[in-house]
Formats: sequence, C-alpha cells, structure tokens
Amino acid sequence: MIPRIFGLAVLFVPMVVLAAPRTFRELACLIADLLDTATFVLITLGLVMYFWGVATNIPHFGDEKGAEKQKSFFFWGLIILFVMVSIWGIIQLLQSTLLGTDPLRPDTGNSVC
Repeated sequence: MIPRIFGLAVLFVPMVVLAAPRTFRELACLIADLLDTATFVLITLGLVMYFWGVATNIPHFGDEKGAEKQKSFFFWGLIILFVMVSIWGIIQLLQSTLLGTDPLRPDTGNSVC
C-alpha cells in the first residue's frame, strides 16, 4: 500500500509543482481571474433567480399579504444584486491596484496576464 502511494506521489508531484505560479504577479492574476469568473457566475445566477421570482409571483400581486411579501422580496433582491455588483467593482479595483493594469470588461474575456 505504501509503495503504491509513494509511486503515485512521485508521478503527480511534478505536475503540481510545474503548475504553480512562479511570481506574485502570476499568483495575483490567477486569484483575480478566479474571483472575476466566480463573481460573474454569481451575478448571473442572482439575476436569473430575481427575475424568476418576479415572474412566478406576478399572480400574487392582488393579495394584500402577498403584495407586502413581494415588496420585501423585490427590495432585498435589488439590495443583494447591488452588493454583488459592488463586490465585482472592488475586485476590479484590487486588480488594477495590485497588477497595475486596466480593469477588464466582462465581455472581453481576456486575462490580465
């Protein structure tokens, strides 16, 4: 069992070591790209969920109880979307500060590295 684990470790360690970033800039680029992609995915999911909630709750606008619930849903949905977009802006600010590059626009898809 131990020779098998040792053999696998010897086989896979070079892949991990060679895939590691060599400089702080490469590490910062990797982290910024991951955060940028994750933020884009979360914002997209948030928008889809918000509009799905709006579409499914349109029939309940006539209820007084339902209308109050919907106002709360819409208000907090907009607040959450605002916070997510603000976090995206903070990531872009950190990216331009740490890496000294212009912030990327979501539609370009190019890496800063």
